[in-house]
Amino acid sequence: MSNNQAEYKGLEAALDYLNANRISCNGLYLRGDSEIVLKQLEGTYKVRSRNIIGNYTAVVNRLNQIDKQFVKYTHVERSRNAVADDLANQAIVDLTEYGVSG
Repeated sequence: MSNNQAEYKGLEAALDYLNANRISCNGLYLRGDSEIVLKQLEGTYKVRSRNIIGNYTAVVNRLNQIDKQFVKYTHVERSRNAVADDLANQAIVDLTEYGVSG
């Protein structure tokens, strides 16, 4: 699983939580350390990788289900996001050990 796939999976899980708990918001602020993922979700970059398209589609579908007025995407440098980056890397290791792939 790539870092971008892990970023999408983490976002998918967070959006599932919002949907499952029927949480609505005026603005949804999404921060991440994968500039590619954020730019894809903004529509600035096209999704070209076959390995990513399913993840992208799943996140977009979940975003469309959330009661919100707007979404704002903010890139956070990995150097300023060390704890989240460590957790994402550990999740990749854990999923790989269980035979889960992107």
